[in-house]
Order: sequence, then structure tokens, then C-alpha cells
Amino acid sequence: MSAQVQAQLPLTAQKRSGLPRSSGWLFIVWGLVVVSALAVSYSSHWSRVLLNELAAEMDQREDAQAEWGRLILEQSTWTAHSRVERLAASELQMRVPEAREVILVKP
Repeated sequence: MSAQVQAQLPLTAQKRSGLPRSSGWLFIVWGLVVVSALAVSYSSHWSRVLLNELAAEMDQREDAQAEWGRLILEQSTWTAHSRVERLAASELQMRVPEAREVILVKP
């Protein structure tokens, strides 16, 4: 076509080179979809990592609670009244005083 005829044709009939004008928005939307997909993947991975750490901490807490229970039982064994009285009598030769040996001190 000649230049005069081409100038008279509307823009839609003229040959355009390159991509359509709306393709820029498509690239932007495509980029956002890709970024969103990567964010979901990263978020899922991070969630699993934190869940594994939580499970490990819960196991450690259960172990500490079991150890605490054993220590409390051991403490109650070592401080039992019968044991303390027996040791006081046998090793320190202590005894319960009689009523006439007790002296009250007034403040």
C-alpha cells in the first residue's frame, strides 16, 4: 500500500509490530501470580520447620517434667520425718525431750 492510503486507514487496519498494549498488564499479573506461588511455598516450608521445632520443644518439656517428678520424689524420700528422726537418733544421739526438760522463753 502507498503511504497516502495507509495514512487514511484507521489504526486498527494498520500493521502493528510487537505485542498488544494490554499484554503489559498480563505480564504484571503473571509476575504477581508467580511471586504469590513462591510465597505460598516458602510459607508452607517455614510453617513445617516451626512445627518440627515446636514438637522438639514439647518433647524436651515432657522430659523435664518427668525429671522434675523424680526429683520431687527423691526430695520427699530424703526429708521424710521418719528418716530424719531415725538419723537424728542414731547418728547424732538426739532424743525427744521430756516435759520437765522443756524451758519456755518469753519474748
